[in-house]
Amino acid sequence: MSLLKHPAVNILFRSFMSAIYSFVFIFTAGHMEFISILSHGKTLNSDFWNGWSDFLKTGNMKFIGYLIIGLTVVIIVFILLKRTKQYDEYQVSILAKSLLVAGVLSIIIVPFLMVMLLSDPNYSTEIIFLFATIQWVGVLVSYILFAVRS
Repeated sequence: MSLLKHPAVNILFRSFMSAIYSFVFIFTAGHMEFISILSHGKTLNSDFWNGWSDFLKTGNMKFIGYLIIGLTVVIIVFILLKRTKQYDEYQVSILAKSLLVAGVLSIIIVPFLMVMLLSDPNYSTEIIFLFATIQWVGVLVSYILFAVRS
């Protein structure tokens, strides 16, 4: 918890994780091996999942990677402009809760993904990428709101 008091540690952690997520999203966008593991055709009668699968197949996941990079840059700029030396206990509590929520979501999704893969592997890759997108973009947006308000 004491590490969360330092804005530089928060910047490093979020930058490192954002670099990993954006690299995966940008690198896999349009990669032929990635496209080959996506569901083929209109397997489900769901416009949402078919649209998300088409979004991934056309290589548009790189834009999500660029969005992650952009949000991370905005966070770094806000933190550097505020020039806060250390966060107080209230701010650390908010940061800890946001990271806890992201961690709990990750833990909850693992058994769900295992059951899904065992029962019907169609659209499993799409669901994993959708979850990763929602989770990390949600973490970054919540941190931007935190940085603006603090």
